[in-house]
Amino acid sequence: MKHHPVVIVGGGFAGVFTAKELLKRNIPVTLISETNHFTFTPLLHEVATGSLISHDATFDYESFFHSKKFQFIRGRMTGLDREKKEIAVGEGKIPYRFLVLAVGSTTNFYNMKGGEHAFVLKSIEDAVKLKKAILVHAQDASRHVSVSVVGGGPTGLELVFDIERMLRALKHKQGGSDYDVRLIHSTNVFCRGGGDRIQNYIAQALKNAKIDVVCNTFAEGVTSDEVQTSAGPFHSDVTVLTAGVRPNTDFLKKDLDLDTHGHIPVHASLQILEDPSIFALGDVIAIDEVPVPKLAQLAVREAPVVAENIKRLLHSKKTPLKRYQPKLLGMLFSLGYGDGIGTIGPLVVRGPLAWYLWRTVYLFKTPGLGNKLRVAFTWTIGLFQGRNLSEI
Repeated sequence: MKHHPVVIVGGGFAGVFTAKELLKRNIPVTLISETNHFTFTPLLHEVATGSLISHDATFDYESFFHSKKFQFIRGRMTGLDREKKEIAVGEGKIPYRFLVLAVGSTTNFYNMKGGEHAFVLKSIEDAVKLKKAILVHAQDASRHVSVSVVGGGPTGLELVFDIERMLRALKHKQGGSDYDVRLIHSTNVFCRGGGDRIQNYIAQALKNAKIDVVCNTFAEGVTSDEVQTSAGPFHSDVTVLTAGVRPNTDFLKKDLDLDTHGHIPVHASLQILEDPSIFALGDVIAIDEVPVPKLAQLAVREAPVVAENIKRLLHSKKTPLKRYQPKLLGMLFSLGYGDGIGTIGPLVVRGPLAWYLWRTVYLFKTPGLGNKLRVAFTWTIGLFQGRNLSEI
């Protein structure tokens, strides 16, 4: 059976941008994913709250990989045979010359009881399901919904502000409805790494939005109408978990030596320690026993390192490989429509400027010109029509 030059497993930021960089270098790519589309996960909270519709955050691979050297295979990797250099996908086997593991992360429930009653935000289906649940409660006979978001990191903050904005718009539109929104956070520091100016701005924005903030509190369980915490129970019609993620590597435990948290140890070249023909990047890696932050901006910058190193190995085994050093260029967060906070290098930006920069950064990361125009068009229409408050 003919080997595929490069097989990439995973169609998120890490996998898609690696494929893009390899194709730039004229290297054939086979991408394996369980879905036929890339999901722009940083914008899922906008889908869940009506600023975007579902197809604005999902892009089929063929819409931006216009290359005869690109091949897509739908499936789930279930095993790895390093000796034969092949992976198992369903009932089939796919041989490779180089393998790239970009399998991303999954929600970490931290052994929480009743996790089946909680909502998460990892896929477009999750976003649509969450939006519907909020609207169903907000528009039933009681005309009241209580929403709890667990986790005060970037995803939790962006989501809780947008949920409040959506419910405010719904209340204004239909009248007679009411809501309360709660943020439950394990510490009193939001978005770790921000200084006092950022923390104070976030705290004031939460206060202005009348979001109930419960800090230094752990969620311990979820039921259909309650979230149980270390500070006691709270009524909650809809509870969303955004408190953390873990590497999606359980299926690799028997084939690779993972660290205690499921990360794949890699060299600075992003090759795994056990096999120079296998690379890993994105949410699953640890360098020198330190997990690399699970952020899209880092996955995007890891991709050209992987692609260049594969090119060098294909063409010259004597050429030194590029080394990757994790470095954050800055962080930007949306705090609801027209407001944001973050850093660009040493500079702190806030308010409308931060929000516009946040949208601009994500717009430029959207793959494909046509897709960029589509998202920009939806955002522009939203300026005049407001949020989409249908449940789909």
